[in-house]
Parts: sequence; C-alpha cells; structure tokens
Amino acid sequence: MDVTKLLIRPEGRISRASFWIGWLIIIAVESVIRLTLGVPFVPTPSDALSVRFLSFLIDLALFYPWVVVTVKRLHDRNRSGELVGWLVVPYSVLMVTNLLGMSGDPDHMGAVESVLVIGTFAITLAFMVDLGFRRGSAGDNPYGPDPRGPHARA
Repeated sequence: MDVTKLLIRPEGRISRASFWIGWLIIIAVESVIRLTLGVPFVPTPSDALSVRFLSFLIDLALFYPWVVVTVKRLHDRNRSGELVGWLVVPYSVLMVTNLLGMSGDPDHMGAVESVLVIGTFAITLAFMVDLGFRRGSAGDNPYGPDPRGPHARA
C-alpha cells in the first residue's frame, strides 16, 4: 500500500481496509503530535490562545488527508466526493470557533454549539458506518477500477 497515494491523491477508490488504515494513520499522527507538544485533544476557551492556535494548526494539517481518504471511499461507494462537504462545513466551523474561544467549553455550551457538535457527531457516525462497513460498488465505476481487483465478486 502506498501511504502517500492514500493520504495525498484524492482520485480513485479505496477499499474498506484502506479506509480504516488511513483513519488509523491520521489518528496516530495526531495523537503523537498532540502528546509530544502537550496540546489537548479538545482545547477549551480557558486554554491560552497559543494552545488553541496549535490545536487549530494540527487539525488543519490533518484536514486534507482526512478529506482525501473520505473522498476516495465515497468514490468506492460510487458517490461524489462532494458529499464530504457534509462533514467539512460543520467541522470547519467548530475548528474556527474553537480557535476563537467561542466553543469547546462543555460546561457552557450554547444552543448553536450544541446543534453543531451533535450534528457533526451524527453526520460523522453516518459516514463512518456507510464508508467503513458497507461494501463498495462491485467492478469498475466512473471513479476507477474496483480496489478489490478485477475478479471481485458482487
């Protein structure tokens, strides 16, 4: 498996196994960076701006590979990569509001933040179930050849 191709190039399709490997790589890299730098996984408004900014930069650096892996798996399910927007938009809003100290305080969540957090969680869960557990389309599709090979059974 070419990890660079998996995480950098959005064209083509990937199998469920490659999808999970991609996610695990991204999570492992994030964990190592955050633990090494002492940056919390979920910074709060009470954290210093420098801590929230570092968290934002980590999220931003891993955002593209996360989108690429998701798009490639959408392609395998014979769906447009544009559907990733359902994840990108609310997650981006949460990233920016967290950076600005407007969200992230579990003790004082407003209605808008609650809707964003619950909505993002629900959408992420739906994507994870669909992309992580359901078989891709059998055979070639408009996005490329079947990642399971030419002799994969439907």
